Amino acid sequence: MEKKLNIFHPSKPHKGQVKVLEALDTNRFVLLRAGRKWRKTSMMISWLIEKAIESGLTAPYVAPSKVQAKNIAWNDHIQRILTHFKEQGLDYKTNEVELSVTFPNGGKLQLYGVENKEALRGISNWCAIGCDEYDDWAEDIYPLIIRPNLLTHQAPALIAGTPKGYRNLYRLEQQGLFKCFHFKSHDNPELNPQDLEELEKEYRQMGEGYYRQEILAEYVKPYGTVYSEWDLSHYMPIEYEPSLPLHITLDFGINDPTSIIWIQPNKSETRVIDYYEASNADINHFIQVIKSKSYREPTLITGDSAGNARELTSAQSPIAMMRKENLNVKTSIIPNIPAQIRVAHTKINGLFISSSNPNCERFRDCVLNYRYPEKSSALINQSNEIPIHDEWSHAMRAFEYWAWNSFSHAGNLEPKVKPNTRDEMLQWIEKRGQIRREYDFN
Repeated sequence: MEKKLNIFHPSKPHKGQVKVLEALDTNRFVLLRAGRKWRKTSMMISWLIEKAIESGLTAPYVAPSKVQAKNIAWNDHIQRILTHFKEQGLDYKTNEVELSVTFPNGGKLQLYGVENKEALRGISNWCAIGCDEYDDWAEDIYPLIIRPNLLTHQAPALIAGTPKGYRNLYRLEQQGLFKCFHFKSHDNPELNPQDLEELEKEYRQMGEGYYRQEILAEYVKPYGTVYSEWDLSHYMPIEYEPSLPLHITLDFGINDPTSIIWIQPNKSETRVIDYYEASNADINHFIQVIKSKSYREPTLITGDSAGNARELTSAQSPIAMMRKENLNVKTSIIPNIPAQIRVAHTKINGLFISSSNPNCERFRDCVLNYRYPEKSSALINQSNEIPIHDEWSHAMRAFEYWAWNSFSHAGNLEPKVKPNTRDEMLQWIEKRGQIRREYDFN
């Protein structure tokens, strides 16, 4: 009697998994957003094994780290399937060092972690790829390293994870290039209802947002967001207004990106109308970016004290070089990061970000994802009063420098004025469109 392989051993795919697998038959790029214990990882591993056996090529499974790949895939899902293969008499070879399984036709399942992203560069023998817990990846790895590797064999990609705020999954879903699926933890019929209810209670105790993120797989502000009071409805169509003052603020990157924000304050409102960031560029590049804009001359430019440090190549500080171009940067001594954050909080309720300018989308994401480390975090040199220093923090530091220096620039605390509501801003936008004027400041 002929024996059959069950690549989902010891069970079978549930209804939600079947929908995703069927979509992968006709869609090259699929995004899966699912709550905890929906079994997205086990489905991904089974699909990759199938593709490796079919093609004789390599099917990589990529997790945020190789240790995580070993713990959640190699020691669990893969071992169960290999036990079944052995019982069915299918020959295979395992390599514990590189975490790979090679089948008789040369097809291979291999596990990677993105912490060594250079090891993923320039590979051409992939038949399919599974990218797991995608919100824990650095944002440039898929588009710049993974995607080119899929060209040779037109390999399909399954990107999955439980969302952690408005990060990689959110942006990819917004692009509309992937067939997208969204499932809650409840959509796994094999979960014990009582156990799931207990898990829900535990997450709710940590916060409603945590429950909505981990169980419902919704896009919500991540746990510990620094400016959690900022309202996403304040991301709206706002144009540059020549009659208003213009401020520019910078976070000078030494080994990190340099960020620039263009702000138009209007009483209690803070309107972000433009944003730019770049790495591996000298200060002359950023000076040219500023000068290339068709805005009026800034009335205030602020930045951090790191801009006073001399560059090795020029022996001059970025601030000194900007001063030569008539861009005078104001800096002030700030006691500590918590102090500058407290001042920045006074600006958040009145913060409006332009959706009219695509550059501002990045700044919006930074506001939404700038966060404190969790109490259980093992991050080195972090405290729960200091936000995480990552790809989201540079823009927010620039904003905080502006909040601190504009406060100092004003000379004293301004009386608290109730910020405009979204409806009031929409009325302003409509009115402005009716009486649009041109101003000449030359």
